[in-house]
Amino acid sequence: MKKLLLYCLLTGLLSGSLQAQNKQVKVLLEQIAALHIYIGYVQDGYSTVKKGLDVIGDFKRGELNLHAGYFSSLRMVNPAVKEYIKVAEIIALQAKILQSSNNTRNLLQQDGDFFNGNELAYVGKVYDKLLEDCERILNDLEAVVTDGQLEMKDDERMARIDMLHANMTDNYIFCKRFGNSAKVLAISRIKEKMDVQNARALRGIND
Repeated sequence: MKKLLLYCLLTGLLSGSLQAQNKQVKVLLEQIAALHIYIGYVQDGYSTVKKGLDVIGDFKRGELNLHAGYFSSLRMVNPAVKEYIKVAEIIALQAKILQSSNNTRNLLQQDGDFFNGNELAYVGKVYDKLLEDCERILNDLEAVVTDGQLEMKDDERMARIDMLHANMTDNYIFCKRFGNSAKVLAISRIKEKMDVQNARALRGIND
């Protein structure tokens, strides 16, 4: 009787254990199957993403090549820009400014009796500053009309030349007015000195 009870008990335990194990195995197999499906999705997704990235990379490389060609073309100056009439006019204006400033300086230095050292130094500083600005304008102009210097469209180059032309024109106008003012002052002082000398001569007074 005891053996029968023990047998029944062991059979029940083994049966319950086997059922539990079978259930665990079933769950494990289901998990493994799900994992394989997930891995497949991941692999497919990675492949899709990689293809997408490759396409994007190819597009970007092509786009960069287009940009490189575009910016390279911007560095080349259209001959029509180089032959723009205002380019030559800017250079001609600078030459006139240089000639006018030198003439005025030489004239004032020759008439040293009518201008003191401080006045001559002031005139020199004004012209030096003016010529520095003219040099800056010419340097900017050279960059605009020289290949490989600036990345600009044709209309941008023309607009920059127009601006430089206006600046050089302003410098030329200032140079002429300043020089004329200095010459008028020199003539005024010469006339004043001559009037004094004539008055003394009339009175019979010698220097």
